Amino acid sequence: MKIILTPFILLFILFSGCSNGQQNNSTQNSDKPIVENVDTKTFQELIAKNTEGVVLDVRTPEEVANGHLANASTINFYDEDFQMKVSMIRKDQPILIYCAAGSRSAKAAEQMSQMGFAKIYNLQGGYNGWRNAGFEIVKDGNAPATKAEIFTAEQIQTLVEKNNLVLLDFHTQWCIPCKKMIPVIDELKKDFEGKIIFQTLDADANKSIANNYKVVSVPTYILLKDGKEVYRKTGLTPTEEMTAAFNKAL
Repeated sequence: MKIILTPFILLFILFSGCSNGQQNNSTQNSDKPIVENVDTKTFQELIAKNTEGVVLDVRTPEEVANGHLANASTINFYDEDFQMKVSMIRKDQPILIYCAAGSRSAKAAEQMSQMGFAKIYNLQGGYNGWRNAGFEIVKDGNAPATKAEIFTAEQIQTLVEKNNLVLLDFHTQWCIPCKKMIPVIDELKKDFEGKIIFQTLDADANKSIANNYKVVSVPTYILLKDGKEVYRKTGLTPTEEMTAAFNKAL
């Protein structure tokens, strides 16, 4: 007995096959969620394991001043420019995020996942759960307290034009990697005194200048020779690497 397949049946088989394929792909893509909620013990282990990761506290400055996790960058979730600030964090690094109890950080993590961050770990129970579990907290006035200096584009342009070599150091007050780089930059200032002009720029306070130099994350270091970029580096950088680049530019 011959089975005759009408055009309608053929079309039905074809579209059924495509639908099943799409469903399988969707399942495969959702195997590894971008945002993962973890308990305090796992969060502590992740901090120790991901030394290049960013610990992000999204509480208010007042909350942060009363205590926070060690080496936490602080960006207030309620700030109007919250998304602009977090966009300056490298997206390829793990983000370990927390707030007071876990609600704000969950909302922040969702926003960041939509912004293209690769992996985010949200602390369940937040800072309160961390403290109640007996894990280490620090009180060091980590909330930004100083007013950043604001420059005009003309001021920076004049600086670049009048000097052979200029290093533009883009940072923010909330960025812990920026603070970790301060001893490196201080050492380089001594080694290259009279040879290179070092100019620090708060990227939050000088948004237009940061945009002009296409700064998308902090810290970013741009070495200009006769007004032209000859070296650029983002993130934690060994003294030896920057020294070699500076000597090459001399």
